[in-house]
Amino acid sequence: MIPKAKGSTQTWIKSATTPRPVYETAADLKNEKKVADFVSKKLSCRLVKLPFKYQMDYGVLSIGVDDKEYITGMIEIKCRKIPKDKYDTYMISAKKVLTMLQYMEKFNLNMKLIVRWTDVIGSYTFKDNNMYNIGYSGRFERGDLQDVEPVVYIPIKNFDIL
Repeated sequence: MIPKAKGSTQTWIKSATTPRPVYETAADLKNEKKVADFVSKKLSCRLVKLPFKYQMDYGVLSIGVDDKEYITGMIEIKCRKIPKDKYDTYMISAKKVLTMLQYMEKFNLNMKLIVRWTDVIGSYTFKDNNMYNIGYSGRFERGDLQDVEPVVYIPIKNFDIL
């Protein structure tokens, strides 16, 4: 049995069929929505919140030649409580990156990671020809063994400031 995650009242057993605790709070979703609104205005696009099962936060909608709306991209939004230059790289789950690359390959979608640091908002565009270094790290303070996993390190210098 795995100990309770910090701040959680839920105890759970390590199993593929047992649901994991959700750490995302109402305040986190509110911050994410503010960033999405900023990005929508900055990039002149319409964003739609995606259901959890799609593993991405927002779809980018565009009008096709037939006047129907199509998803032409997806974005993942992260809000951090540190300045952009605190670390040389941005760490993200390798599973999340793999999901993004699969959406790119199978549906020809543009995939972006949007990060709101305390001082700026940055955008990283995934490219299918990039090679990503995989490490092993994560959130240790929660006591959740599944929060330590393969991760990808994206150089901060590769982010565009919005």
